[in-house]
Amino acid sequence: MSTKSFGEFIDPSRKDIWRYSKFLGKTKEGRLLNTQQFDFTPIETLKIVGQRGMLLEVKREDNSITGSHKFRSLTYQLNYLLSSGVKKAVLSSSGNAAISTSQLLPKDGNLKLFTFLSKKTSPEKLAAIQHSPNFIPILSSRPLRLAKYAIKHFKLRDLRPSQDANAIIGFRSLGFEIFEQKPQVKNIFSFATSFASILGIQEAYEILMKLGCIEKPPKLFAVVSSGQLAGILVADKKLCRTSNRQKCLSDKHVCCANKNIRIVNISDKEISSTQQKYPRLETSPEGIASLAAAEKMKPKGETLVILTGKVWEKKKPDLDKFLEAENFTEVDKIVTLHK
Repeated sequence: MSTKSFGEFIDPSRKDIWRYSKFLGKTKEGRLLNTQQFDFTPIETLKIVGQRGMLLEVKREDNSITGSHKFRSLTYQLNYLLSSGVKKAVLSSSGNAAISTSQLLPKDGNLKLFTFLSKKTSPEKLAAIQHSPNFIPILSSRPLRLAKYAIKHFKLRDLRPSQDANAIIGFRSLGFEIFEQKPQVKNIFSFATSFASILGIQEAYEILMKLGCIEKPPKLFAVVSSGQLAGILVADKKLCRTSNRQKCLSDKHVCCANKNIRIVNISDKEISSTQQKYPRLETSPEGIASLAAAEKMKPKGETLVILTGKVWEKKKPDLDKFLEAENFTEVDKIVTLHK
C-alpha cells in the first residue's frame, strides 16, 4: 500500500487527533471536546551549528495552542471519560498537562478535574492555565502524593500517562501526523517522561506497517535527563502500555523489550551547550535535550526532532484562583465540596 492510499483512512475535514479516528480505538467522536482549533504543528528545517551542510527537521509541538504535545493524549483521555459518564478525575502535572487540560475541558460539562500542581511550578505556566468551574487546580508541596491519595480514597480515575492506557492511544496521532508530513523519516527523537508519547508513536508505525504503508518503522530515540534542567525522568516507574496489553512495565523493561527504542541520556551540560548554540530557538529544556540527543547520536537518514514545551510569556498568575492542599484532610474538603 502506498502513502497515497493512507489518505483513505483519514478524515480530511479534521486537523486535530480525530483526523485519524479510525486508528484510535472505540472512542472516535470528538464533538465532546472543542478541538477544531487544533491544527497541524509545523515541521521546520534547522541547520546544525558547527556541522557544515547538516540539517535536521524539527516538529514544533511547542507551537501548538497548548504549548506542548500533551493535548494529544489528553484529548483522547478526556473524551473517553466524558463519553463514559465519569464525573470526577485526577491529574498531577508539572504544568504542561494542566495547561492543555484547562483548554480542552468543557466549561459546561459534567466532568470535574482535580489537578494537583507543585508550588514550584513556574509562574509563567500557572498564568497560562485557563480557569473554569470544572477545572480545579490545587497547589501543593507534595502534589503527586496527594493526587494518589485522592485517586485511592475517592476511587477516581487517574489521568497520568503511566496509569491510563488511553494516553498512549491519543499519542498515536503524533506518529500518524509525522508520517503524513514526512513519510521518509528514518529517526525520531522525543523527550520521554513516562514513555507514553514514544509508545504512541511506535504503535502508529506498527499500524502503518500492517496496512502496508511502510516496510520498516523509523528508529525511535527516547531522550531522558538525569539532571535538573529538563527534570528527572524516574519520577514514575510504571507504564501501562495499551488497553489491549494491560501490563505495567518499568521504564528499563519497556526499552529492553523493544529493540526499536533507544534511550539517550542528556546531561545539564549538554542541554546548556546546545541552548547556547541556538539562542533564537525558543523551546523548553526538554526540547533542547532532544535536539542535543540528535546532534550527539548523528543517526543515518532523515532525522526528526520533536520540540515540545513552549516558553511562556512572563506573567504573574492570579493565585486566588488556585486552591491549596498540604494534607489529606484538606484534599477531602476540596473533593467533597465539588459535587
